[in-house]
Parts: sequence; structure tokens; C-alpha cells
Amino acid sequence: MNDIFDEIIDLPDPGLDRQYGYLVGLDETKEALTKQAALLLNPALLNAWSQKQHGKVVPAVERFHHRPPLIVFEGDVGTGKTSLAESFGSQIAREENISMKVMHLSLTARGRGAVGEMTQLITKAFDAVVNEIGESKTRSGGKPGRAVILVIDEADALAQSREIEQMHHEDRAGVNALIQGIDRLTNRDQPVLVVMCTNRVGAIDPAVLRRAAARFSFSRPNDAQRKQVFEDHFADVLGEEDLNKLVEITGPTDRRPYGYTYSDLTQRLIPGILLEAYPDRPVEIALAVEVITRIPPTEPFREGRPADQP
Repeated sequence: MNDIFDEIIDLPDPGLDRQYGYLVGLDETKEALTKQAALLLNPALLNAWSQKQHGKVVPAVERFHHRPPLIVFEGDVGTGKTSLAESFGSQIAREENISMKVMHLSLTARGRGAVGEMTQLITKAFDAVVNEIGESKTRSGGKPGRAVILVIDEADALAQSREIEQMHHEDRAGVNALIQGIDRLTNRDQPVLVVMCTNRVGAIDPAVLRRAAARFSFSRPNDAQRKQVFEDHFADVLGEEDLNKLVEITGPTDRRPYGYTYSDLTQRLIPGILLEAYPDRPVEIALAVEVITRIPPTEPFREGRPADQP
């Protein structure tokens, strides 16, 4: 399966737990996402709630269970979409005691343009997911024996709108295969979540978006969120005034209307500050400001320009 998946990880996973914890400032998104995902993967939870509160499983609960198991993450580059998609399942697997895997679909599934190749690779990916699940069910009412989260990063590369006039026939067939795969999971009543990440949600086929049980928007961190990132990494090292200074210079300015992304902060700035200080200087505000002035933020994604994502 190496030709269609970049990674397959058993959950819970300590590394993904840490990755999930590093995603600060996304508490509301995390809470809503884990609730949605837990109920989609294990409908017995909602059934039990309905029985307790109403003495029966109300029709709305049955309708809830029949939604396609698709979640869409949309937003700017570097805002935590992929990191959250890969890691949130680890917490669910531990809390619900479910055997789970996260399977990260490779962009090689798009193929090289040969007739039928993209369709075959996408179908093969969904076959692999179904085989991984086996006979485990969801709407049967009990907790599933195993579950899968299928992560599709840069989803617009596979699910581009078929309404584009110049779209290649092979790409149209691939989108059809993707829709059929999602419908297959819905109809088979299997505990699988498909999480699509994109910074071009407008390019995704409307039929795919209509199937989304939930959509979550991601944006660059605001002042409070950037401050939380710096506090979490430099607690008891930098004072309140210093932290506020870092928040100010990493936000939007008169010269640029956008601030730093989460990945800018955690993958570039903070490591850069540590490297600048090591081996014989402490972390101080002057040093941190010096590093930040040398590392500009990632530009927002614009149609027609490749994203400069770190």
C-alpha cells in the first residue's frame, strides 16, 4: 500500500498526542471536532444519550447516523489543518477505547495521467480502508471493533470541481471515484472518517462539499492565540512585557496585512530563537526580536500562486 498511503499509524500514538497538544489556540475547533468524530465513529454514544433523555432513539438520531462520514478542513496555509487531521483521532481512540488507524493518502494517488490510473488508485485506497475495517459496523448500535481516519491533504488536487470546462477527462473520472468511495463508506455503515484538508475550498467539487458532515475553517492566530504559543514555549523565561512585544511584531502591520501562521511560530520562529541562543546566550527579548526580523511570515495563499508553506 506504499504507493497510495504516505503513512499508516496505529492509534493512540504518543507522538500524535504531543502533536495534538502543540496545537494551541484551537480549543473550540478541537472540542467540536472530537464530539462530531466520536459520534460518527461510535453512534452508540448518541443512541445512549437519546435513550436516557427521551426514553427512545428519536428519528433525528437515526438521521444523524446516515450522514456521509466526511469532514472538511479549510483555511490558509500553516494554520494547523493537516496536523489536527492527523492527530485528533489519537485522543478519541484512547478515550473511547477503540482500535484505530490514521491512513494518510499520498498525492501519488493522482497518478501520472494515464487513462484510468487515477480512478484505479483512488478505488484501491478505499478498498484498503474497507479491508482494514473488516466487518466492523457503526449504525448497528454497538461500539465498533476498529475504526479508520483517512486523511486527504491538498484535497483540491483530487477533488477539483468538475464544472471547470478545461478539466481533463481523467480528473473528472477521479473525482467520480472519490465521490463513489465516500458513498460506499456511507452505505456500508463502516466506522471510517474521511478528513479533507484544503486551502482552496472554492476549487473543490460541489458534490463533494455537499457530502460533508462538518466543515471547519482555520485562520491565522490572533493576538491571544499567538501569546498563548509564546507563553507555552517560553514560560518563566520571558516576562509579560516581552511576550506582548512578540505578539505585536508577529501580528499584522502597516507594511503587511497578515501575521504569522501557527507553523511559522512553532516550526520556524521558536526553533530559530533556540538556535540563535545556543550554546552560550540565554533567550532574551532582544535576541527573539532579532530572529523574528530575519524570518518573514508565510504569505497567504492566492489562486494561481503556489503556496509558500514552510
